[in-house]
Order: sequence, then structure tokens, then C-alpha cells
Amino acid sequence: MSETVHTAASELQHPGRFLREAAGDLRRSVAPAWQLFRRNMQVRYRRAGLGYLWLLLPTVGTTLVWVYVQSRRIIDVAPTDVPYPVYVLTGTILWQVFVDALNAPLQQLTASRQLITRSRVPHEALILAATFEVLLNCAVRLVILVPVLFFFRASVGPAALLVPVGVAALLLFGLALGLFAAPLGMLYDDVGRGITLVTGFLFFLTPVIYRTPSAGILRFNPLTPLLDTTRAWLTGGEGRGGFAAVTAVTLLALVLAWLFERLARPHMVARLG
Repeated sequence: MSETVHTAASELQHPGRFLREAAGDLRRSVAPAWQLFRRNMQVRYRRAGLGYLWLLLPTVGTTLVWVYVQSRRIIDVAPTDVPYPVYVLTGTILWQVFVDALNAPLQQLTASRQLITRSRVPHEALILAATFEVLLNCAVRLVILVPVLFFFRASVGPAALLVPVGVAALLLFGLALGLFAAPLGMLYDDVGRGITLVTGFLFFLTPVIYRTPSAGILRFNPLTPLLDTTRAWLTGGEGRGGFAAVTAVTLLALVLAWLFERLARPHMVARLG
């Protein structure tokens, strides 16, 4: 039986070996990640009477609330390029992709605390399993969007084929932030609570339920071009510039976040053990 020994020596003393081991763990993680994903889904919904409907109910509920608020003029919402129910539903689905991905690393590592302290399973397998779950959740939610688009006669064109690119950008953006937060979140519960607090506030600083104004803080929110452009591809509306730039920065941030988590991994496991 092999034993893993954690030392205070930095893995960056041998950067080449560090990167090779990281790439190797990532390649070996795909198969176990798929098995973990299947097990997690079976366990999660085994005792839920409504099963996978719980993937839909929060999104539908949020949409209905904001449609009601807008219809009663409780808040003043500027006219949108598409019918407001379509606008809110697509925005909520895309927002949930980001939030799910942001929470995925910490939630998955926390749920697998005993596994990561007692075995040598790569953390990449756990993160990939959580990523598969985020993609499944998004796919199920998009299913309910199809009849809504047809009912409101939304203009869906060839640009809809680019929607997976937008979904991937939102997912990777959330995953990068989640990976940066995960090591500290494993040691302090305040981090998880802080993420919930921040995302609740960020919801109103992201064009989920209303159009992006021509001026204001929303223009500087990196989620704005990702969400607006993806929704435009899906509904035939007008997107915003900056999607490519934010996506490029996201990819770089994701790699850095992954390597940061690997560097923090031995110290995190030692503290948890």
C-alpha cells in the first residue's frame, strides 16, 4: 500500500515535472470522473419524489416571479428585444450555468472530503464530475426553453448553433473563480457563505432580468458580454462586444486557477487530515 507524504517544499522547484504531473492527472481523470458523475446523480435524486424536476423548478419559479413583477409594473423594466418571459427565462438559465460552475469545485471537494484525505484520487476527477453535472443541468433546463421559444415565436436563427460556445464560456468563467476559492473554502465555511452572498448581489448587477443600460456599472461586469451574447445567439437579438476578449481571459484564468489549486492541494489535504 502506497503512502502519500506531504512536505513543505514547493512543487514549483521543479516546474517541468509539476506541469507534466498536472497534465497526466487531467488525462487520467476522465474515466473516474464519469463514474463519479453517474454515482452522484443516482444518489442525489434517489430519495427525491420529483427527481430531475428539481433541476427545473427553481429556474421556472424565478422566471414566473419576475414576469409577474414586470407585468404588475412593480419595477420599471426597459423594453427587451424579445418577449420578456423569453428574455428572463434565457437569462436565468444562463445565469444558473455560471452559479452552478462557481459552486461546483467547493461543493464537490467538500462532499468528497473523506475520499481526498484517504486516497490518491486526482482532484481533477472530482472537478470534472461536477462539470458534467453542470452541463447536464443546463441541458435539462434548455429543454423547457424550446417550447417557450416556439410559443412566443422568438426568432431563432443559425446563430443558435453558437450557443454551446457561450454556455462553455459561462461555465469556464464560473469554474475558474470556483477553483480559486476552493482551497480556502475547504478550510473555512465562511468562503461558501460568502460566495452565496456575493452571487445574490451580483445577480442584480448582471443583465439577467433586464437589459444592459448604455451607461453604468453593468458595462464593466465581465459576465455581461458572455450572457448577453449567448442570449442573443439563442433568441436572435443583438449581442455585445467583448465576448471574445472575456473568453480569452477566462481560459487563462482557468489554467492559473487549476495550477493554483494543485499547489494548494498538499497543504489543504494535510490540514483536513
